[in-house]
Amino acid sequence: MRRAQAVTNVMLRITIHEADTVCRLELAGRLVGPWVDETEEVWRASLRSAKQIEVDTRQLTGVDDCGKRLLSAMHRNGVHLIAEGVWMTALIDEVVAGQPCNSTTRRPQRERAPRKPNLPGKFPARESNK
Repeated sequence: MRRAQAVTNVMLRITIHEADTVCRLELAGRLVGPWVDETEEVWRASLRSAKQIEVDTRQLTGVDDCGKRLLSAMHRNGVHLIAEGVWMTALIDEVVAGQPCNSTTRRPQRERAPRKPNLPGKFPARESNK
């Protein structure tokens, strides 16, 4: 199920993914203004399913103070918040700081190849772009 509405240039897409025991709300765009109320309505409607609720924030590009308060309320009510990236992870850490529920989930970053150790007195070799 998809819900999307546009007001000027601000848009939020809410995609609902339902599995046997989990209902995931995938948010994409800006969680601001009227979209905070829309997101709250979708979240509260999802609570009726008695499934674990997850909110995937990885595609959010902006969150205002009302959006932060909504994410905080969701967290206090047991919602798993999924975050990725420096900005969103920091925002979720701020939202859940000092709150008793420990349900925040961070998606692992892509694995990187191990770095070669630098030997004392040597500089790492640079690749040539020739």
